[in-house]
Amino acid sequence: MKKITLYTLLIYLAMLIIGIIASARIVSLVATKGDYYRGDFDTTKVITEDRIFNVNFEYRTGIRGNIYSDENDLMLSTIYIYDLYWYPSQVIDSLKFMHNLDSLVSIFNEVNPRVSKKEYFKIIQNALIDHRNQYNKAVNKTKSEDKQIKNEGINELNKLKNQYKCIKISKATKSNEWVTQEHWDKIRSLFPSKTAYHGGCKVDKRLIHKNVYNNTASATIGYLNTQHSSKYTDSIVYAKGIEGYYDSLLAEEKLVFRKLYANKVLIPLRENRRINPKNGCDIITTINLDIQRITENALNDQLKAINAVWGCAIVMEVQSGEIKAISNLSRTSEGVYEETVDHAVTESYEPGSTFKLITLMAALESGLVDTSTMVKCEENRVFSLKRAFEISDNDGLYNAAKLAYPQIYDYFVAITNMSLQKDLRIEVAKAQTPVLTSKTQREVDYVNVTHGYSIKVPPIYMLAYFNAIANDGKYIQPILVKKIRYPHNKVIDKYAGVINPRICSKSTIRKVKACLESVVTHGTGIRARDENYKAFMRDTSVDVKPLIAGKTGTAFIYDDKERKYSETVKNASFIGYFPSENPKYTCLIFISGTSLDGGYVAAPVCKEIAEKIVNRDKEIAWSQTGKGIIANTPFTKFAHIVDLNKIYKELGYRMNYKVGNDWVMVNNVNQNKELNVEKRNLKKEYLARQLYGANAKDAVYILKKNGYNVIVNGIGKVAKVSFNESTATVELKN
Repeated sequence: MKKITLYTLLIYLAMLIIGIIASARIVSLVATKGDYYRGDFDTTKVITEDRIFNVNFEYRTGIRGNIYSDENDLMLSTIYIYDLYWYPSQVIDSLKFMHNLDSLVSIFNEVNPRVSKKEYFKIIQNALIDHRNQYNKAVNKTKSEDKQIKNEGINELNKLKNQYKCIKISKATKSNEWVTQEHWDKIRSLFPSKTAYHGGCKVDKRLIHKNVYNNTASATIGYLNTQHSSKYTDSIVYAKGIEGYYDSLLAEEKLVFRKLYANKVLIPLRENRRINPKNGCDIITTINLDIQRITENALNDQLKAINAVWGCAIVMEVQSGEIKAISNLSRTSEGVYEETVDHAVTESYEPGSTFKLITLMAALESGLVDTSTMVKCEENRVFSLKRAFEISDNDGLYNAAKLAYPQIYDYFVAITNMSLQKDLRIEVAKAQTPVLTSKTQREVDYVNVTHGYSIKVPPIYMLAYFNAIANDGKYIQPILVKKIRYPHNKVIDKYAGVINPRICSKSTIRKVKACLESVVTHGTGIRARDENYKAFMRDTSVDVKPLIAGKTGTAFIYDDKERKYSETVKNASFIGYFPSENPKYTCLIFISGTSLDGGYVAAPVCKEIAEKIVNRDKEIAWSQTGKGIIANTPFTKFAHIVDLNKIYKELGYRMNYKVGNDWVMVNNVNQNKELNVEKRNLKKEYLARQLYGANAKDAVYILKKNGYNVIVNGIGKVAKVSFNESTATVELKN
């Protein structure tokens, strides 16, 4: 018993002594090296008697917010791009490296095609041989007994460790020159490693935004720029479009934290326990991808057809103010049209004859002029004001304004009272506002302003004003952002602000609407007549109105070098709303660098967009005219009779065709108000022509049935079929 007590006492005394020594040591460390263990020293390295303290600073960032369409489809996503380097010193397994060198060189050539595979082989082999020779020399020096030579060898080895070959620095503004995650995954699969180096390769990664749909509204959504640096990687700047406007909300949080090492052992710091950078907010735009695709394709086709310099098109929802589509296409040096400049929002132009709408409204608001007032027009003709507006007569509109406002000052006061000059606060970086005041107050300026010269207005402002007419005088802000979604799922809804609840009297709105319809039915906008109106315009039993009501515009472009207006090059435009009876959308088409008028080149684009939107919008299609849905039949160029029968039966149509196993087309309505169905006889030698207008599913089925392998490109209906031996290539287009 005594022995046990003695042993216990000895153990207790030993533990007490150890505790006293440990406590003394801790007190000593806190007193002498406490600041070092907390990282509280000015330099990055401190050497004490028995320890080396190092401090490194590292960045930790959240993820930048994304931009979505109105239906939550991703439009602008955050991705990583890489800068790729190769270090000869980090090639550990030489045999494996040489075995996979062909594959590695192929990847290098893929990310940087400017250097051939042969050149890469030479660069790598020479670098390996040179590194091996220098390494052997440095190792021999470290074995020397001479301290100076030995230190030289150590320094040379450290330098060799940091030598690298730069394979590719990704240019942030050129997506075809990025080193992507896919490239890096290929390299890692060739050379698996637990370190940061794979086959000697290492990457530095950067977060950037990429437009998912390439050209889709990219000039308005925004694209990145770079600030050049001769020493470091170019810094990324978001200064354009919606992304530039909301940069502070989209931006991720960036935090700097310290890492403390004592004799190369990481010391946890209390300040680093809760470092968790916040992600950026997501932006949900008003852009509808279906309407955007319709708008973009229609504009692109027209620009190609007339070889214009650039064009823009916008579709706005009348009551909500939401921009459903916005396309800005400019001709590049390669002759293709791409989104490079946001002409619709960030630039201003002389609107031309579309501004006559404002002149007409101002004249009617005076109470001294009516649409039936006879005015002197060009070539000494006399027409009613309504007819002068229909044919876009410059003198007629000026003389009407002169009758209402003898002085130019009074005219400017009148249009100012209608709020056109007010800032709409468009949610785009560097958005422009109208310049409505002419430089002088001469009579020639009065003449010019009444038909859209000597002033500058961004296209989106003209669209918003026509939208106010469609909205019964309520002038609202066009909006591009629907919601802002914060990182913790808090959502803020955005709504259009009301600029002016009533820009003019109800009677003026009613008269102006009638004039805008007349422009399309009897005036310069006849090429905007829809197919339904043209089919029934001679049917006096029904009051059929045009799908679109709007105004054409043409303005000669001012040549700054010549200091005069061009005699041939114009800006051509058309602005209208549809359906004219109960407007749901307003559309603007603006084409620059053409010799043709707005009625010829812009009005047909608006017509195409309107008809396609109406066909996809059941609410409009079922209520368009007094003839009911039969007058708005969605005709079919190519389909199987069984499928068509199910669809048309569901919609309430009658067909004059017995259901069998045929491929047919529906092209019009007969006198008995039945769908006129025609059989399409398919023959192998005529397939390219006969499949025009078919959907992809039917085209693939028929071609495969005829023994072809099928390649499908694009979206929409069949626009072209080409054959190469046993392969058929189908081009689709909306």
